Amino acid sequence: PGSSFKPFVYAAALSTNPKLRPNSVVTDAPICLGNWCPQNYSRSFSGSMPLTSALARSINSIPVRMSLEIGKGNAKAGRAIIIDLAQKMGLTHPLADSSSLPIGAAEATVLDMTASYAVFANGGKKSTPYATQEVRNSQGEVIYRHDRDAPQPQVLEQRVVHDMNFMLSKVVEEGTGRRATLDGIRAAGKTGTTNGYRDAWFVGYTGNLVSGVWFGNDDHTSMKDMTGGTLPAMAWKEVMAFAHQNLEIRPI
Repeated sequence: PGSSFKPFVYAAALSTNPKLRPNSVVTDAPICLGNWCPQNYSRSFSGSMPLTSALARSINSIPVRMSLEIGKGNAKAGRAIIIDLAQKMGLTHPLADSSSLPIGAAEATVLDMTASYAVFANGGKKSTPYATQEVRNSQGEVIYRHDRDAPQPQVLEQRVVHDMNFMLSKVVEEGTGRRATLDGIRAAGKTGTTNGYRDAWFVGYTGNLVSGVWFGNDDHTSMKDMTGGTLPAMAWKEVMAFAHQNLEIRPI
């Protein structure tokens, strides 16, 4: 998922540190875990900035620092908390623990990523993908109805959801996801690009719908300099603009 994984890290950081807010100042500076030293896409560091800007600009050093802070100085313990939250939100594929996990090195499916982002759009409640809305018996009695019988556990606190929705909307309005901007509809989401341009993502939502876009080659070869903020964000915009026709637009 590349940087589209970062919202899990930010949500874990907000959940474990109630003092952390979108306007909290964080520092983009070199950091190394063992012999691994993450770089930003720009190959430079920008110093102090609000947390919102760090997410909107998809800074790499910040989520790595967060893994240390979440684990109270132990990055591995911090990553365990991040993995636990990501799985509670909806990632079902085993997440390989590595130093680069916070910037999206572990594999995920498009369906799982989209379902997980639905937690932000759903007031912090889990939104498990499903195909069956209702089951009736031979007498026509409803024996199962998804909206009545499927559990929706609360995964994130309301304050965390509120802050994440604010920050992820800034990704679209001011950050790497600007090409996903919808006319007259507030949107939130996150871009993702992996090493060698092998994966490009945009996962996002409005108050009505959630969708995820992945671009890549089936043989895992590189694409030509494609980032999540280009074709994935543009494709997301096209699909979501169409999908919102004739809908009563709801706020995030």
